[in-house]
Amino acid sequence: MIKIRKFKDNDLRDMLDLSQRSDSTTRYTDTWQGNNMVAVLAFDEDKLIGAIPFEPRIFTIGAGKMLKILWISGAHIDATYRSQGIGTMADNHIKEAFYPEYMGVFAYREDEGSAAYRWYKKLGYQALLPITSFKKQVERPNAEPVYVLLQDRDEIKRWQSSLYECFKKHTAMYGGFSKRHKQFWEEKFETHDYKKFYTYSMLLLLQRDSLIAYALLGETDMRDGISRFDILEMILPDDEKTKERFYNAVMHHAWQKKLKEVRIQVSSQDPHIEWIMQKGFTHRWRTNVIGKLFNPVKNLEERIVNNAKVFTNYQISIQTPQLATLTIGQGTKKATVFLQDTLLSEMILGRCNIADAIREGKIVVLEGGKEILNVFDSLFPMHVWQYFHIDHI
Repeated sequence: MIKIRKFKDNDLRDMLDLSQRSDSTTRYTDTWQGNNMVAVLAFDEDKLIGAIPFEPRIFTIGAGKMLKILWISGAHIDATYRSQGIGTMADNHIKEAFYPEYMGVFAYREDEGSAAYRWYKKLGYQALLPITSFKKQVERPNAEPVYVLLQDRDEIKRWQSSLYECFKKHTAMYGGFSKRHKQFWEEKFETHDYKKFYTYSMLLLLQRDSLIAYALLGETDMRDGISRFDILEMILPDDEKTKERFYNAVMHHAWQKKLKEVRIQVSSQDPHIEWIMQKGFTHRWRTNVIGKLFNPVKNLEERIVNNAKVFTNYQISIQTPQLATLTIGQGTKKATVFLQDTLLSEMILGRCNIADAIREGKIVVLEGGKEILNVFDSLFPMHVWQYFHIDHI
């Protein structure tokens, strides 16, 4: 009989053994414990035959808003147990096991045409952010640039406050990535799951001894044998002179290392994507960040209740095909809207432009007119999301 339950600490050995025989991401004791990982497990009697492991994260939505979520690091069912609905059973157990401590579950799904991607979509995961991978052959820059290299944990520790402040300065209004803290970078050198395949370094640009831009670089040839830098995180001001310095510095370092390519993955909304293409980086492939919230109705209700001005002045009724009418607010101004169920999560996560959704018929204002549009715009603004490869497992 198949049983599904939450991971316990004494499951670790069996979980790692399962990971070793899986074709998904392999985990080891240091990366499992270093990332405080959790999982839902599938057993046939006492034999572990499947798992969906997660990294817990504080995930940024944008403009300082955050959610505690789970990030799927892979999914595995032993071959003789596949096509029996066990993966679906495990996914259905995630909410029971982890809500309300965590608000949702997210993943990085590489192949939109794969059976795995279709499986996620069937289970209610929504495509939230397109990701594009770019590459460029290494070229020798015309001039020798000036930059600082950090190549071990102690060096990074000395710069951790500057790295943190630089990251905050240039990403404050964006979402789409894990919350950073001052120890984030030195910890990644020790706990990132691909550390066996990467040699890490950080390239810094300074101006009057102050950090103005940086790249977290991973040197590797994994998967295709091409020696390269993967730019795992790029923090860069929107300044042409600094961007040119940055490009020359990365290329110079790659040329010195005799590497063949530089690669980077960015979101479709990244503020530097046009510049990346202008510099001659070419398209490799596209994928998505996908995810679902466990209780978007509750999230939506809390968003309205926590806005005192809206809650006290309005009485808002929300209808969806699957939801009985939800009425929130204590005010005299009444508004009624009908919207698609999938829009609930998009609104909470800042992935929906309210005006566009109304024009496209995804939101129908039944009562309240233009005023409710302004209210919804203030409650559920659309945020630009960035993506950093270092957050991918």
